[in-house]
Amino acid sequence: MAKKLNAYIVALLIILSLVMVACNKSDEVVGDTDSNGDAPVVDENSIERFAPIEGKEYELSWAPYITDPISPEGRMVQHYQDKYNVKFDMWNLDHQNIHEVLNLKFAAGEIPDYMADGVNINNLPLLVDQGVLLGFDEEVIKEYMPNVYEKATELEPNWLNYAKVGDKIYGLPEMRDVYKYRTTIVWRGDWLENLGITKTPETLEEFEEALYKIANEDPNGTGKKDTYGLSLSGIPAIFGAFGYVTGYGAHDWQDWFWQERDGKLVNGSVQPEIKEALELLNKWYEDGVLDPEFITGENMGGYWADSHAFINGKIGFTGHGQYYHWTGPLTDHPEDKGGSNYAELLKVNPEAAKSLVHGPPPVGPNGEQALYAPNMIAGKIIAFGAPLEQEPDKLGKILQILDETSGTTKENYVDALWGIEGEMWTEKGPGQRVPTPEYEDVKDSGAGKFAIDFALWDVSELGNEWAAENGYDVGAVRNQLVTALPSESRFRAELTKVRNEAYISIITGDKPVDYFDEFVDRWNQLGGEQLTDEANEWYSTIN
Repeated sequence: MAKKLNAYIVALLIILSLVMVACNKSDEVVGDTDSNGDAPVVDENSIERFAPIEGKEYELSWAPYITDPISPEGRMVQHYQDKYNVKFDMWNLDHQNIHEVLNLKFAAGEIPDYMADGVNINNLPLLVDQGVLLGFDEEVIKEYMPNVYEKATELEPNWLNYAKVGDKIYGLPEMRDVYKYRTTIVWRGDWLENLGITKTPETLEEFEEALYKIANEDPNGTGKKDTYGLSLSGIPAIFGAFGYVTGYGAHDWQDWFWQERDGKLVNGSVQPEIKEALELLNKWYEDGVLDPEFITGENMGGYWADSHAFINGKIGFTGHGQYYHWTGPLTDHPEDKGGSNYAELLKVNPEAAKSLVHGPPPVGPNGEQALYAPNMIAGKIIAFGAPLEQEPDKLGKILQILDETSGTTKENYVDALWGIEGEMWTEKGPGQRVPTPEYEDVKDSGAGKFAIDFALWDVSELGNEWAAENGYDVGAVRNQLVTALPSESRFRAELTKVRNEAYISIITGDKPVDYFDEFVDRWNQLGGEQLTDEANEWYSTIN
């Protein structure tokens, strides 16, 4: 009897030990399959739950930045489907109205897995509150995008924090490879020559002299007073000569600008020096040097970066678009017509296009010189849909695709941007990538829709070399506020509206120059003071 009892006890101890082992393993990845027998059961808090499942074909709803619709049969769509064993559901969302389109989709419960447009630092907290984005830990990026993570973190150690809300990451902050260079300063070189101006204007006084001559001394030889010195896109350079980027201008992507002053962040639009700039612009307006239709801007529709006022010979100086919109041909390929403004001007007036003069921003009375340049942290967030929470391994698959196309080698990145070398493009020389005849007019292939710019590879070699040679790094000033402020959504739109109304009223003479002081008080009362406090609270954390 004692022997049988001992045997039972031993058996019981063995069973208990097995149960203990099983319990200990329950905190780890369990080797058994789920109820469907499809995949290993993984602890919900484990990073392994994001691991793509071997042999599983993923259907990925893909919403890239769209300028032209992408065909589901596009060459690169098919290429990456075959390569990664996935099926892309391409979302051709209108970039011009991306926020409205996405909001309608979200309201209808439609959320893409991958979003490369419509999410940025400013609206990220709102979208997180709405529950449409997936949050995850930094370790997920480190594990499933190791190449991008290592290189991007070396460039900017805190890059992922710009997509952080609370204790979670909600996407991948894009970083630009053209961040070194400011916006444009372009002159009609043929007009300068006709007016006897042989030195490219550099100081504010030289700018003023040239602009008055362009407006008054018939640079186009028509015998009529039908030209002006500048319009809306040239105004930011004049503000910059007084030390600050105000945000007022043609481009909404630079309309909210903060700089450091005496160790604190300040909004450029309300600095006292801007009063002097507005007084000068009012003088130019009264004297017929500033285009009287400056309020409507230089672009009359179509591609946003084109200055029709400049192309059509109405003004002689512009700051419209980016430098790469104004380059001449950088390769010897017959289809290379240069940047969009250069190409359009070439059609209208070839001699004018070939005579363009690129100069520095004007140096003001106190030696100041400032013009907007993009931050390395671009503000755009590559985001992922909240429904991925139910299929986390799909996020791992997306991250692995982006890591290979964007972070492994420059060759992979170039292929993702331009397509398959030899079949879709050929290289005529360093940076001279030209499409093959079969793909010269093809815009729906999906090229450029499966890679992200993390500033890891210089793929604009010729353009960046051209920008450096033409001094586009001179006077570059970057926004020191690269996050959305807690109260920004409440106040920013109204503050921008009040600023624009005040500036226009002073420039046109509807209000006296001293109205600027009243505007500053109102700006502070309408939320500007609170936002300044919030900006400096954030600034203290990164300093």
